[in-house]
Amino acid sequence: MKRSLLVAILLVASSLFVDSSAQQVVKKRIGSYLENGNVVVAEANTTLAVDITVEYEQFVAGPYAKHAQRLLGSSAPLVNKSVRRVVSSNVAVVDGATYLANDDTEYLANESELAFPRVLPDRLSKINLSAEDAAERAAEQIYALRTARLELITAELGDGVYGAGLESALREIDRLEKEYLELFFGKRVVTYSTKRYYIPVKPAEFEKVEIVVAEPAVEKGKKANVEQAPQPEPKMLPASYIVARFSDKVGLVAADDLQGDIVLLTINPTDMSYPENDAKGTVQYRYANNAEVTLSLGHVVISERVLPIYEFGRTVTLLNPTR
Repeated sequence: MKRSLLVAILLVASSLFVDSSAQQVVKKRIGSYLENGNVVVAEANTTLAVDITVEYEQFVAGPYAKHAQRLLGSSAPLVNKSVRRVVSSNVAVVDGATYLANDDTEYLANESELAFPRVLPDRLSKINLSAEDAAERAAEQIYALRTARLELITAELGDGVYGAGLESALREIDRLEKEYLELFFGKRVVTYSTKRYYIPVKPAEFEKVEIVVAEPAVEKGKKANVEQAPQPEPKMLPASYIVARFSDKVGLVAADDLQGDIVLLTINPTDMSYPENDAKGTVQYRYANNAEVTLSLGHVVISERVLPIYEFGRTVTLLNPTR
């Protein structure tokens, strides 16, 4: 139920994102212009939304754990433990108008789900028994419940127990058996939490290039003619952002908390062709680059997307507005 609810929430949230994995051309008109009689001043900026879902597993050993092998034929864990792990992640471009008021979705286990009651469910009298004797009685009750279930199913127990009555009786036997088994094999509760991080993309940086100077062309009896050599186009450098850190003991923590592994977002621009500038044009558009966006936890890649990033694109001047 909790897993289904979590998936549903993530699907709703994903509808807020702009996904461009299909490599379509994404552009936006920028600068000041009139639209429907109104003055518009527009910029092309990109904000990425990073969703990370963490599974939190908690286990509490049963009070009769050390007797499980002898009485039930199967060993049981003797030590309480808890562990967190990243189970899913997503990166997408989010429209500035769709920021959520609540960025975190979290489901936590109630203490009553995990802790054993002070009076254990197998205690049926005020007589105090040793743990070993109590475990033996609990094991006998488990076998008795299983026998009763089988007799109900085969119609050997009870007269006229069928239909809804039979289903109700079987459900109650299942519930009681689960309670008794937990006394030996412990309780396990798994919860999920999703945290969203917003990453505003900074303008792209370029690698340094050396200026190419052409050799002067000299004709006999004339001055040297120095021509401007074609300059190489500087290459955009990948950008990296530390989103957060993750520890299997405490979960997601702040980026500057050194107790966890780094959750790193990397943007790698791709080679794209853009329209040529029109010398007579006055309309400016910012074309986005379909960049490769990677999310990694430590050395493991946990999400890869191709997304439109304006900061890694190009500004083109056109003659007329386009769609």
